[in-house]
Amino acid sequence: MSDDVELPLQATVKVDPGVCRLHSTIQARSDGMLVEFEVLQSDCPQVRNLNKVLKRMEVWDVMRMPFSDNTVYQLCGEVLKHSSCPVPMAMIKAAEVATDMALKKPVFVEFVP
Repeated sequence: MSDDVELPLQATVKVDPGVCRLHSTIQARSDGMLVEFEVLQSDCPQVRNLNKVLKRMEVWDVMRMPFSDNTVYQLCGEVLKHSSCPVPMAMIKAAEVATDMALKKPVFVEFVP
């Protein structure tokens, strides 16, 4: 499959990162074998720069464990400057839905009193 062929399945996530308030919208597209990501909108210049390094990759590179071997975390680690940024996790969750490996279900991290 060439890089100019659009992948048919997609999932889009909105990321509210918390205190930095730099919201992002990210899309994952897949054909079940390959995944590609696009930052559709972001208030964060670092997240916007992910579009320069993200490439089409095999689904198992997106889902790879341990975290240190995961292509998404590796690429995000080269661009993002804050280790607790939720964007890489959100990208992987979107890829899971785009590849029919998960259902669309909101994810929350919430501080409790």
